[in-house]
Amino acid sequence: MTTGYRWLHRWNEGGLESLKPDFGGGRPPKLSDEEREELKEILAERNDWTTKEIKKLVKEKFGVEYSRCHLRRILKSMGMNCGKPYQKDYRRPENAEEKLKERLDKALKNINSALEEEERVIIGFLDESRPKTTSNTVRVWAFEDPEKKRNTTKYQANTFGFYPLNGESVVEFKENSKKERVCEFFERIRKENPEEKIVMILDNFSSHRAKDAERKAEELGIELVFLPPYSPDLNPIEQIWRGIKREISTAFFETKEEFLELIKDSFQKLSGKLSYASGWVSKFLPSNFQKICI
Repeated sequence: MTTGYRWLHRWNEGGLESLKPDFGGGRPPKLSDEEREELKEILAERNDWTTKEIKKLVKEKFGVEYSRCHLRRILKSMGMNCGKPYQKDYRRPENAEEKLKERLDKALKNINSALEEEERVIIGFLDESRPKTTSNTVRVWAFEDPEKKRNTTKYQANTFGFYPLNGESVVEFKENSKKERVCEFFERIRKENPEEKIVMILDNFSSHRAKDAERKAEELGIELVFLPPYSPDLNPIEQIWRGIKREISTAFFETKEEFLELIKDSFQKLSGKLSYASGWVSKFLPSNFQKICI
């Protein structure tokens, strides 16, 4: 019997009611609700699944095969995200976050009296980066092969940055990252933030740990809090560097001066946003210090 005759037969047998679907509408899912929950539990055991791996898992475990496109929709409906994974060094301590919190708490206790006396305390992040014109971190849409006009002359800049939660940000270009340059940058930070007590979070780069740098920080009234080794993900300023690299990848520079100007302007713009550090603030700062960042 053809489809048309089946519909006619159902009309003759039961009228309009017989034409209404007796299921929820749409194509029934291949995985049951129970199977979806089981799949979700399996996927929760790892944070680095590829679409190809999940496609194979679903076929072997449940005997169901989905297109890659439909599988992505299912995974999104489960609350999963797809993106480039943030690379973490295998040498990073398992308790890196706990170690940072301990060090930060110790430093904040040293200046807690400043809050009680209603003195201003600045909390910020220091780091160096070397942006360059070969960066290409942005995908673009085009009807033909995507292309971007650029000067193929390679520019790069050794850049020091200070990203404060509640003070004046600072960015400078230095010929190198030796301890002398670190001391100079500490002085520039103090110049831009002349009155306040400063708590500075930074990594374990050798020039940061140098005795001269630590003495200079103490002289300037800057409390240094060092990140656990191999833990750049605990420094929110990393997100600002990534943002600058994205800006560079879509820009055209005729001169190195234009290149440096974009870095400086982008840093000043991005460092004015607390959103890059909002998660860090809620995770690591005691409530009385969180108030000074609002």
